[in-house]
Amino acid sequence: MEPFSINLNQMADKGSRYKRLVLILALSFLATSAIIFWILYKKENPVEWIFLGLGLYFLLFIYFGYVGYNTKMFINGDDFAIEYQFGFFKKVPEKIIWETLTKVKLGFTYIAFLKKTGRRKVIKVGWLPYQKVKEIKNKVQAICDEKEIKVEVAKYHNEE
Repeated sequence: MEPFSINLNQMADKGSRYKRLVLILALSFLATSAIIFWILYKKENPVEWIFLGLGLYFLLFIYFGYVGYNTKMFINGDDFAIEYQFGFFKKVPEKIIWETLTKVKLGFTYIAFLKKTGRRKVIKVGWLPYQKVKEIKNKVQAICDEKEIKVEVAKYHNEE
């Protein structure tokens, strides 16, 4: 089986649009912070703590914006395993080794891997565009057919 790699980053060009969005959000945050600071100052409340909290919040905003911008999301597969990473909370990609599987279930918005140990690992793909979901499911089914792993495809049935 030929290895596959599917890039899940939706914004291939993260240039000007992403930077503009972060800039608009940062400016709106600063304006809101200035207004809150001014209101609390007029009421003669201790504003140092509020200002410190807003400053920390702004630094966290910048950090998560930077991390989100540099996040790599992908699904890779080869003869040994399928490897995937979604989001930026987990730094190490997760792997599912083909030899440990007994069955794969392809649902509408998920792919469930049933292991020989009885455990189940579910990858939720409903948040991806339909073309990416189809591509991932086709690649997984092709590898499962080659490795003779049972594949169950969810069927849509209409109750009358």
